[in-house]
Amino acid sequence: MTAAPTALPVQSTGRTQVARIAPSGAPVDLTLPTAFGEYGWYGNTRFSGPRMARQFFLAPAGEHRIIPTHVLPGARERRQSMRGFDAVVFEAPDRTDSALVLAGPHHEATTWFGGPAPDSAGLAGLLGTFRFADSPAGATLTPASDLLVKQSDVALIGRNERSTLIVRRSTDVLPTLPEWAGLALPGGELWRAGRMLGARDASRVAGTPHEWRYLLAGDSVAMDLVLHGPESGRPVLKMGEDQVVGHLAALTGRWTG
Repeated sequence: MTAAPTALPVQSTGRTQVARIAPSGAPVDLTLPTAFGEYGWYGNTRFSGPRMARQFFLAPAGEHRIIPTHVLPGARERRQSMRGFDAVVFEAPDRTDSALVLAGPHHEATTWFGGPAPDSAGLAGLLGTFRFADSPAGATLTPASDLLVKQSDVALIGRNERSTLIVRRSTDVLPTLPEWAGLALPGGELWRAGRMLGARDASRVAGTPHEWRYLLAGDSVAMDLVLHGPESGRPVLKMGEDQVVGHLAALTGRWTG
């Protein structure tokens, strides 16, 4: 990871307040610079326990509809009504892959099996392992008992055409932070890191704001920002380093719990 930008922050021109619920159920309050776009919100979390390791991806409601048309064409579908959501199983015709979607009115959570779907008893056991609750501010997916199943890798993910923002608890990110101090901003310390790009894309973004990931770590929340550019089929962002850092000065957050 390279050193933080040395440019002094400039005044950000606009910001918006966002209140979300993390997949773990923790309230997350964010102040976001409008220069990086308005986000649609996604999420990620993992669970581990005896004979069980499972990852769920959270998304706005309805995204699972592409599974039988584009991801697993012709997939068979089973649907079970639960309290507050539907459990939908998709299985490829050749049974080489399958997915379970917990589909609520606002959000959904999807996990993939990498093989045949579980039978009715297996599905009932899996559904009994988790609690899923949906709301306009976010979906919560937690273990029914944290004595047997542990939750980790909890993240909120904001996406739009201009940027991707990954939000985590700062304590989960501490082991990966540089030992040296970053640039002090209102929301925490700022570092930047080179992106993992192929040689062609790396040459296209060299010398632009798209060359870096920007990591801002505060007392309770850490935010990892990537600005989309030529590597994503987007034009180069017309900002210098001082302008980018100035907008990042408006980025703050609080993760409760």
